[in-house]
Amino acid sequence: MNTEKDSSFLFANENAIFRIASIARVISWVVLTFFLIIFVVNNLIPIFEGQMNWPQEFPRLLLTIVDLFYAPVMGLFYFLVLQGVAQALNLGLDIYFGFQPDEEAEDEA
Repeated sequence: MNTEKDSSFLFANENAIFRIASIARVISWVVLTFFLIIFVVNNLIPIFEGQMNWPQEFPRLLLTIVDLFYAPVMGLFYFLVLQGVAQALNLGLDIYFGFQPDEEAEDEA
């Protein structure tokens, strides 16, 4: 019976963690770019072309401004979350390998 663990399924597989962190970083930039493109196309172009009707009442004006900046704020939020995931994975690897004895120390013992 084979009782050895497959190293590809362990959390400490350094290459898999680096790959996940790299993918999270790339996806974060793609998401931020996507939300900024949506912001420009749906909100800024109509403003500069004069197609936007600004309400006169203050509460509606406030809601319009909040709606205007909803897309870039959500894009920034997702960007920061994915960048945080990548940094947390790298930090977890640093902590994990910090507790592991060095190979040189094992060879001397």
